[in-house]
Amino acid sequence: MAEYLFLGDSITDADHLFEPTGLGTGFVSMIAGDPRMKGHQVRNMGHDGFTMERIHRMLCQGGIPRADVITLLAGVNDVPVEVYTQRNRIPEEFTFYCREILAMLSRKSDARLAVMEPFLFDWPAQYKNWHPYVEEESRILREACRTFDACFIPTDRQLRRKGEKEGIWSVTVDGIHLTDEGNRFLAELWLDRMAPAGGYV
Repeated sequence: MAEYLFLGDSITDADHLFEPTGLGTGFVSMIAGDPRMKGHQVRNMGHDGFTMERIHRMLCQGGIPRADVITLLAGVNDVPVEVYTQRNRIPEEFTFYCREILAMLSRKSDARLAVMEPFLFDWPAQYKNWHPYVEEESRILREACRTFDACFIPTDRQLRRKGEKEGIWSVTVDGIHLTDEGNRFLAELWLDRMAPAGGYV
């Protein structure tokens, strides 16, 4: 039995602390319930509102939980830090924190690492102006994954195309968080790359 740990923000969190299984109601729960994950343990450590900096702080203070596979999905909450504060979050701080997280996980854990690309839709309209920051985060994360031998899982273009094809409100409730269908699609993107049947573990 392998242990799968998910780190991230509210998209990962999905109210997992208020749900009996501790997995939440989002894509992590859907991954855990997939037949390909039968016999494996899934743990959700997402936290609503977390940025890369907050995830880094959590790991520094609480240590690295044991897991065979650790998946990270974060970045969208770093965008308003860049937009609305005086901090130079993207690219400088974002690069520092994401690389520090992956370095720490690589150094203190034997787990295989996966990074899911942050994503953002173009509605409400203000998010169109935010999207270049998400693209920059994606570039930074791709490069970090190459450095630390982590699996990079693209999500942004795939989710946006699904929204264009099927209607944006079938995929997202507010331009950031996902509907049930959006979460199912995101779970499938992860399963296609990381599920045991795929040979990664």
